[in-house]
Amino acid sequence: MTNQPHILFVDDERQFSGMTKEYLEAKGFKVTLKHSADDGLASFKSKAFNLCIFDVKMPIKDGFSLAEEVTKLDENIPIVFLTGQTQREDRIKGLTLGADDYITKPFSMEELYLRVKAILKRVTIQEKKSPSHFHNLGKFTFDSIARELKSGDQITKLSAIESKLLGLFCEQKNGLLQRDFALNRIWNDEDYLKGRSLNVYVSKLRSFLKDDENIEILNVHGEGYRMIVKE
Repeated sequence: MTNQPHILFVDDERQFSGMTKEYLEAKGFKVTLKHSADDGLASFKSKAFNLCIFDVKMPIKDGFSLAEEVTKLDENIPIVFLTGQTQREDRIKGLTLGADDYITKPFSMEELYLRVKAILKRVTIQEKKSPSHFHNLGKFTFDSIARELKSGDQITKLSAIESKLLGLFCEQKNGLLQRDFALNRIWNDEDYLKGRSLNVYVSKLRSFLKDDENIEILNVHGEGYRMIVKE
């Protein structure tokens, strides 16, 4: 990561997005602002970015579609979604696409800055981790930095949040992973909505690990989850 993190900001609303760009630049970021998904994708293909901020509701192509195209080019790029939508389904969709955060409009620029700063700090720490990022899970090997779950010649690429959650399970293998602890480690809060989407991610991990009958992720009612790995 460079000394001046580069952010791709895509939002069709011009006035407030321009002010937000200026604010983030004043905080030390380099910001490329585009007002359509197609322009944003073209910019992503031509430059190196450390983080993306996408407005969800844009004409022709929305932020979710843009995120899907961007992650095909770089699965590890952190993404923050901005939206005026409050529907649970929309927010869960954003998170299941691998988004690192989801901010509902209207928001304060300081809040956006602090969230972006926190995400980039987590990414930097992850990049500096020692080789202990390898975990053995039954017939699987999990590389938390590459975000890869391997079994023989089969490799499953994980999203940022899937990788973080599986990493927490590895830390607590055969022990209790408390729900509130997981929410705080992944999203830095205990928001009920993110708690619902946590269930989605647990289900996805179960599907990734289903080929090994010696691995099971159990619900512990009222407390959290327990990943059992039989030796």
